Amino acid sequence: MSSDMRKKIGGVSVRALSSFSEQDFEFFRNGVVSGRLNPVSMGQALFIFPLLSFLYVGVVSFTVFDKSVNTPYKDWIPIFIIQWVAIIIFGLLSILFFFKKISLKFQKIQMLTLVLSVFQMTYCLALASFVKTRIDFMHFPFTNAMIIYTIGSLFIFGLSLLRAYRLLQKGEFKEGGRGLAGKQYSERINNFPSLFVIVFAVTILGGLLGSFIGNLGEDLLLIAAMLLMSLIMYTVGLTEFIFVFYCKLRFPSFNITAEQQVRMDRKNKILFKQINRLEKEKKEAMKQQNHEKRKSSKNLRG
Repeated sequence: MSSDMRKKIGGVSVRALSSFSEQDFEFFRNGVVSGRLNPVSMGQALFIFPLLSFLYVGVVSFTVFDKSVNTPYKDWIPIFIIQWVAIIIFGLLSILFFFKKISLKFQKIQMLTLVLSVFQMTYCLALASFVKTRIDFMHFPFTNAMIIYTIGSLFIFGLSLLRAYRLLQKGEFKEGGRGLAGKQYSERINNFPSLFVIVFAVTILGGLLGSFIGNLGEDLLLIAAMLLMSLIMYTVGLTEFIFVFYCKLRFPSFNITAEQQVRMDRKNKILFKQINRLEKEKKEAMKQQNHEKRKSSKNLRG
């Protein structure tokens, strides 16, 4: 390995990303080929992140833009305006990616949109959480809290990328590797609709609990949920999306062709029919079994 490809920093061997082969990133292909990061599947769910950003920022914007109220976050109005512009842009892009042809043709732009949308969604959640806390408690240091959150988020994200790089060096992203979360790829718990349901449920639960435990408890619960969600997004979600985006830029095979998508759609359609047939046969068997039980019961009574 040439000196420009492999260096030692603090005694640790460091390789350039370009020195890793396609097989070293094979773990991420599962989601791209047929899972939640498939361009067609992602195109149908990408709107979730601009929608969540819209809900978070929209809830507190009335107070932020109210000129009759003099609060510290008035200095952050330009930030809120930028967020609204980004929400509109990402929202329009997510609508375009609903169309299969556009999703397949502009996969790199779609992946970049996902990365930026997730960044924005977590930031909007922090803005909304801290604004609400500032409304409830006038002495809450909103500006300091936002600065600390921003710096802390970037620091944690940087550590997450370093951790992912170490896992890449160890071969954890090869076929059959453990991946970022220390387990095999799981479509059941790692999908956009499930994320939306979880976030929505936490929001509703926080509102219900707030009616019993008061503003202090509600704000503490909201901030704790926000920090936990941010931690998950920065350490798992965004890190994975960044690596997939890199793979799409570097490896052509990570970009699904229209022909490949047609074959996958046909395969999924066949599997869907098979599942429906099996469920129907199971229901018929249960129905027949219940009928036999009722018939035996009548014979015994007779």
